[in-house]
Amino acid sequence: MSQTSANRSEAFGRLLSGAINSIATYEGRTAPAVEDELGQLLHLSGKTIQRYKTGNLPPEARTVEVLAEAAVRRGYLGREWLGRFLHAARYPAADTLLNRLCPAAPTRPRPPRVYHNLPAPSYSQFVMREQAFAEVLDGLGQRSAAVLVVGLGGNGKTSLAREVAARCLQEDVGAARFDAAVWVSDKDRPGTTNLSVVLDEIARTLDYPGFTQFAHDEKRYEVEQLLRRQRVLLVVDNFETITDGALLTWLLRLPEPSKALITSREYGRAFRNSMIVLDLRGMREEEAQTLVNQRLRLLRMEQLVSEQAQLEPLLTVTGGNPKAIEIALGLVKHERRPLKQVIDDLYAARGELFDDLFARAWALLDEAARRVLMVMTFFPTSASGEALAVTADVQGYSFDLAVERLIDLAFLDVQQKDLNNSPRYALHPLVRVFAQVHIVKDIIFSTVARKRWVQWYLHYAASVGYCWNDLEKLNILDTEIDMLYIVIQWCFYNRHFTETVRLVKEVFFYYHVRGLWHHQPSIYMMAAEAAHQQSDIIEEIRYLALQLKYLNWQNNKIATKDLVARIHKLESTITLPDDVLMIYKQSLALYHMSQQNLDTAIQLLQQNITSERQGEDKQTYNANKHWLAACLYQKGLLSESKQLLEQALHDAELWNVQRATFAHPRWLISIYLDQGDFVAAEKMLIEIMPSIIQFKDRRYMALTQRLYTRLHTLRGDLPAARASLAEAIDLFERLGMRRELAEARAELAKLSAQGAPA
Repeated sequence: MSQTSANRSEAFGRLLSGAINSIATYEGRTAPAVEDELGQLLHLSGKTIQRYKTGNLPPEARTVEVLAEAAVRRGYLGREWLGRFLHAARYPAADTLLNRLCPAAPTRPRPPRVYHNLPAPSYSQFVMREQAFAEVLDGLGQRSAAVLVVGLGGNGKTSLAREVAARCLQEDVGAARFDAAVWVSDKDRPGTTNLSVVLDEIARTLDYPGFTQFAHDEKRYEVEQLLRRQRVLLVVDNFETITDGALLTWLLRLPEPSKALITSREYGRAFRNSMIVLDLRGMREEEAQTLVNQRLRLLRMEQLVSEQAQLEPLLTVTGGNPKAIEIALGLVKHERRPLKQVIDDLYAARGELFDDLFARAWALLDEAARRVLMVMTFFPTSASGEALAVTADVQGYSFDLAVERLIDLAFLDVQQKDLNNSPRYALHPLVRVFAQVHIVKDIIFSTVARKRWVQWYLHYAASVGYCWNDLEKLNILDTEIDMLYIVIQWCFYNRHFTETVRLVKEVFFYYHVRGLWHHQPSIYMMAAEAAHQQSDIIEEIRYLALQLKYLNWQNNKIATKDLVARIHKLESTITLPDDVLMIYKQSLALYHMSQQNLDTAIQLLQQNITSERQGEDKQTYNANKHWLAACLYQKGLLSESKQLLEQALHDAELWNVQRATFAHPRWLISIYLDQGDFVAAEKMLIEIMPSIIQFKDRRYMALTQRLYTRLHTLRGDLPAARASLAEAIDLFERLGMRRELAEARAELAKLSAQGAPA
């Protein structure tokens, strides 16, 4: 090797040039200015740095160290670049400097996410029923597709199923170990659970919300594939009120290796010889004693029991039924009578045990507590204290006393994940039925309370609304978004159309950013139909246009074509205000983009940008520029597209259009990659990823992973390209983005053919 070749490395020159360009780009300076500054740090001239850029190697190791540190600290280059740079520079002890400037990621992988939707426990401590627990676990380890837990109401079937499901997600349960748990209960809205509802819940819990919008047969097929790919425990609670025979047939043929755990008060003939059955009776004596002791401590009555034998008659009269024990102990406290008298009355009671318990407990409630109990029936799953207090119109100290009395009497269950979360309140199915009987009798109170219920959620949603310049506010809705969907449904099906439209107006942006596509289309169509019922064509077109945008992303060609025809027919009968016209034209432009009618799409978007309303709704105006630039890019007009995107990105940062600050770079990065400017592309990818993660925008997460795939492929790093593409494919599949999914899968096959490891 000649002396000249020994002191040169073209790879070193290319890597150094890229690093200097990266520093210049990040700091908004020119490359010569960066070179002069680096030269001053090294007591060299800028021309010497330029010589290094041509491939001449520095004679001193310290020079390499300074250049490497500047690239990592100021140019935000990573470990892969640094390793190549040090190797090209023939730097001694490269691993030491590599680990100092770019420490390796921890070798221990992050624990995988466990997918489940198990309800928060309504008990502070679970009373272990060892025999029943073991029998259920054993049954789940057998070949049978389902295990049935049958028993009287209040016997603890739900609590047992919930604890079994939680245990099955742990590592130490052998054959009963599951990868995910899906909870479906018919107790919230008895008689409404069917096969389609269960398929939707499985798709949502396993994080494939896009599946919920498929036609039934396609949805069933895709969900069954999920159940075959992993061990899923499907819990169906309160099966006795389910009337859909197709669901039971499907459960009995659940795809392996997944299993079903069913709870029911009744043992029907359809269950016979088809599943493993566990008959859950009352608690055994030692189990009941444990429950009693827990309850006495909660009621602050443990000092009144001198010996356990005093409680034996209570266990006998209740038959060891946990719910009956809890209510009876509450009666002992609040009726202020000796235990023996309470037990004697229970022995003498006519009819069902719970009828007597509930009637006596109801008599102990004041007006405030009765109102709180009755309005709890409005909340199918659980209620926050604030929503419950406003709906019942019981505030402050009166509310606290009412809740305390209801908890003591076991009418109200408390759910709290941890100390960082406020408690929520829920009803046992038996209590819900009892409370519904009473609220149906009080029509005046029920009507007024429903209005307060709707108004509370309206104000709650409006506190967030269309927060395009403050995406952090979306976090406020995280705990109530399921209830908001329930309120929207109630308003729509009970013909409260004004409130339906107002609620959808306040929550649509949350659904849009979060990518909650399992509810998004239905809320748009409910709002559109509500507007139609009010002969409000303008609002009907607004929500149909939003629906059109969503269907475009899911590549639902038949539905989009029908929807375009419907909107055209409506639009021809009225002059639209500018704000709705802009939404309509933007959605129509996206439709034409999906049909490759780029000239028509460009014309519509240009009309929006030049309209008199331009700039009033800064987010929509900015979005129009985004899509216009996308059309120009797809036509190959890179220079025009780049100029428009840079202008839109500047405006977005100026106006704080937060979502646009990572939406526009998507196309800019594509342009950089087309032009071979990998440094600028990587820099922008690094910049936008934290915001995408922070705001939980999964659509853009998927699109960004596709860009990473391109970058890695162009650099020849096929393993990294394959990893990024796998992330994108996973997200496209979950969101039901079929066109993008098909393209990504085709690219994966191409990468595999090029030799990427399987």
